Amino acid sequence: MKKRVLGGCLATVALLLVVRISTADTEPLPEPLTLEHALSLAERGPTDVAQARADLEYSQAEERLAQSRTGVNVALEGRLRWVEPSEVAADQSNGDHRGSLFVRKNLYDFGRSAAEESAAEGLGKASRLRYTDVVRQRRIAIMEAYFDVLLADLEFARDNEEMAVVYVSLDRLQDRHELGQVSDIDLLEMEAEYQAIRKKRAASQARQRSARSRLAIALGRPGELSSDLSLPDLPQLDGELPEYESLLKKALAENPAIRALRAEVKAAESRIAGARAGRRPYLDGELEASTYSREAGSHDDWRAGVVLTVPLYSGGAVGAQIAREKATLNRTRASLAAAEDAVRQALLDNYLDLETLQVDADRVLALQDYRDLYLDRSRTIYELEVKTDLGDAMVRLSEAQIEAAKNRFGRVLAWERLKALAGGLPKASTSADEG
Repeated sequence: MKKRVLGGCLATVALLLVVRISTADTEPLPEPLTLEHALSLAERGPTDVAQARADLEYSQAEERLAQSRTGVNVALEGRLRWVEPSEVAADQSNGDHRGSLFVRKNLYDFGRSAAEESAAEGLGKASRLRYTDVVRQRRIAIMEAYFDVLLADLEFARDNEEMAVVYVSLDRLQDRHELGQVSDIDLLEMEAEYQAIRKKRAASQARQRSARSRLAIALGRPGELSSDLSLPDLPQLDGELPEYESLLKKALAENPAIRALRAEVKAAESRIAGARAGRRPYLDGELEASTYSREAGSHDDWRAGVVLTVPLYSGGAVGAQIAREKATLNRTRASLAAAEDAVRQALLDNYLDLETLQVDADRVLALQDYRDLYLDRSRTIYELEVKTDLGDAMVRLSEAQIEAAKNRFGRVLAWERLKALAGGLPKASTSADEG
């Protein structure tokens, strides 16, 4: 009875654990959503991360398979056989059954297995580097999608504010039109302006939903749109850019995509060595223990020996395999050269973009200061009951704030892309490494 109760408790606990684990990845996104939480979902992202993880698991299995080829193989073999013994045989029974245990191990294969293991390790290293790079790129994509939502919200707030300002002006103009102080053409002009801004606001509202959908997809949660996002605490971006030449040198040495292709080149070279070893002999050790149902002079309880196999002719299979692996090597080397060119150009483009954004930061700061002061002046004039453009000043300040957010978000993303391309930044330039 106690055993059944204990078993039932253990089953309940196991079920609760399974439910907890199965629902861990399906918990709703928090409200408000933070950038930190969004980035924590990078490894549970959509298909690119899942594919990279599957490639990594496949390469790990290939490594274990290559290592197993030099391991010990143990097998059982049973045989049931009916015989008609000779008249002179000492044992006249008809059953000639056997049970055997076989132990085999490759003792030496003149470099074949070592080459296969080296190739598998190279492909495993390439898969690990690619997985790391895919997760890093997914983090950048999530960050960009997160910033897009924040910008869409700022743009909608600006357009909503501008529509309200124009609506007030239109309402006043309609009152004056009823008094005969404004012509029909002036009223229709203002009406057309209001409808244009109303359309602009509707487009901004649509961009809000579209940006949230892109963020949900980037997080691997399609259809789960976050209504509220927290403004992130972004790193300081006042540090100087490292020298382009030092970045380029580091990128060509440590970029994960380039390192992955270099590992694949070494793996291809190892596969060529393994293919050439197909012409060489190999030595196996064998051990056999058997039991028999009848006695015979040729039956041995134990056997041990070594077997040397020398390939003489393979029908051209070895030569074809060598040619295939050489073609793979040439293709991988070409991919490596193309990747180096792509990284070199991407690094330069991103570096120049970041330089431009840093210069533009001064313009944005000056514009924001100007709009702040202009709004203060308009508010003061409004309080004195003098005609003013207070509403327009508020809209222009919102535009300046959007410009500042675009510049700041753009610089953060540019730094992240630089780090991704270069495999990290030099130690002398760590101002954007925070966060």
